[in-house]
Amino acid sequence: MEILVRKENGGRTRSGKRGYRVIVALLLLTACATTPPSPTPPAPTLPAPTATPEVIAIPTWTPEPTPHPQQLVVCATEPQYASPFAPSQSGYDLLALFYEEPLERVSHRWEARLVERVPSVTTGDVTTRTVPVPPGARYVDTTGALQTNESEETLLLPQLVVTFTLRTDVKWSDGTLMTTDDVILGYYLAQAPETYGRWRDLVERTASFVAVNRHIARWEGIPGYLSTDYPGFLFPPQPAHRWKDKSLAQVLEDRTPPATGPFRIVAWEAGREVRLEPNPYYNGTPPTLETIIFRFPTLNPNAWGELLLAGQCDVLLPDPVMSTDWQTWMYLLGQGQAMIWADVDPVVVRLDFNLQPADERRSPVQDPQVRHALVQCIDRTALSEALSGQAFVPASGFIPPGHPAFDPGSAAQTAYDPLTAQATLDGIGWRDENGDGLREAHDVPGFKDGTPLSLTLHLAPQYFVTAAHIATNLEACGIGVQSKPTEAQLFYANDAVSPLFGRTYEMALFGWRAELPQLCGGWLSTRIPTADNNWIGENFSGYVSEAYDAACLRALTAIDIDTQDQALHEADALLLQDLPTVFLTWRPFWFIARPQVRGLRPDGSAYSTLWNSEELYIAVEE
Repeated sequence: MEILVRKENGGRTRSGKRGYRVIVALLLLTACATTPPSPTPPAPTLPAPTATPEVIAIPTWTPEPTPHPQQLVVCATEPQYASPFAPSQSGYDLLALFYEEPLERVSHRWEARLVERVPSVTTGDVTTRTVPVPPGARYVDTTGALQTNESEETLLLPQLVVTFTLRTDVKWSDGTLMTTDDVILGYYLAQAPETYGRWRDLVERTASFVAVNRHIARWEGIPGYLSTDYPGFLFPPQPAHRWKDKSLAQVLEDRTPPATGPFRIVAWEAGREVRLEPNPYYNGTPPTLETIIFRFPTLNPNAWGELLLAGQCDVLLPDPVMSTDWQTWMYLLGQGQAMIWADVDPVVVRLDFNLQPADERRSPVQDPQVRHALVQCIDRTALSEALSGQAFVPASGFIPPGHPAFDPGSAAQTAYDPLTAQATLDGIGWRDENGDGLREAHDVPGFKDGTPLSLTLHLAPQYFVTAAHIATNLEACGIGVQSKPTEAQLFYANDAVSPLFGRTYEMALFGWRAELPQLCGGWLSTRIPTADNNWIGENFSGYVSEAYDAACLRALTAIDIDTQDQALHEADALLLQDLPTVFLTWRPFWFIARPQVRGLRPDGSAYSTLWNSEELYIAVEE
């Protein structure tokens, strides 16, 4: 059985594409945001694997003739649209086959596709200037949130300006030359009321976007908006020669649009499939595949594995694979009929400690030595292995493995070491002297002698199994845990009634989107939710550190990627030192393919599963 996990390996690329892959011969993998970060939705509850999963009968597909071996059948749920302005997981996966963006994010870095170069300060394409923000005008604060100058004074803030140069040889799949007319159309479509997702967010942070000439466009941001993601600020080109006078609603209904990617759509049969063939005007390396069929089976979720086993699908994409119970894939792995391709999803499961309870009560977790002991008592590797399909690898900080700022040595600071943890607790006065298996206070400042070391753990309901694992680990160290599951609507309520935002918890367990660099803002001293700020903020632990604030703000306001990486590394190291939060596991982003499918390279920083479709091929037996 093999599971493929992305890891740096160099590899052949075109236009600088980098590949990451390593084969791990074991069945591993048992498993803030834009401003403000958002909680993750409840994860599905997976049943325990059985020795022989039930095989569910499915409708029989009528075999289609295969005139050539290089035909790939991709199966997923049908997206309503395949458009950058109405994104969905399956929509992005289909879009990536026929639409290539001017710059593509690969391994947390931007690479040029339809432009002459990645804009940068060194090339002169990126500049900042100081501009006035009068009363009533909009600006963006250091956390990336849109604000209005409500003072009576004019603010002076930096404004980011980025210039993009399109390649002069890029053509749409119908042979029409791409120009800045196409990116200007993309800008206007992004402003449509129906638009949602990252392009809507960018429109709200755009002061101006204009064409300098037929191949040069210039973006200017709202004052105060600084980001290292500026290479992605070129609005997606749309074929002006075809859609110039159309609304977004009309554009979304065009099922065979001109393409810029490796393939072009030749037919979209609603409810059944999309058929794609190579784009004759693709400006990159020509694809090996001669046909891609993007199929939409309508099945019971647990029947999808049978399609792969029967050879009716070559690749099953994350939507719906990640909603199928894990035992289905265990069965196929055991039969040698499938491989799991996985990477880290930008979601981390975290355990927060309340350093400043809103009710000012005293808690053992306010002592950093206690927090370090608690963390050393938790076996995160065992937790990952126990949560098949729900956890990927142990987390050591908020920077995911594979990110350029990730420090492989950081895990050692919070490694599982229950013997050292128990010695620490003994030394600071938390000892079990009555032999009941539970430690109690002995000359511990702020606690009456005999006070048991028993902690409450608030959690969102989907993390009950994780909470049970944590409780078992801590009890083995002589620490009592009282779990308090709280309905998600209450747990994440932006109000004092929430144990999280109201800061009335002692320990809290939940998942959080780990988009960098925005995530570091969740521990800024200015982001502590209180009654005075109407419980707005994501610093649930009440953590205060001038050094951390400085490092995080450098990361949030950097336009140089190396400067940002260094600042993120410093901020992450400070959290590992002070431990207001311990990061437990990274969630997986995964999909399934037959072993004959080659060239797949999952990348959690990319927008699509099939971002490198031109490199895919079918291994044909001689």
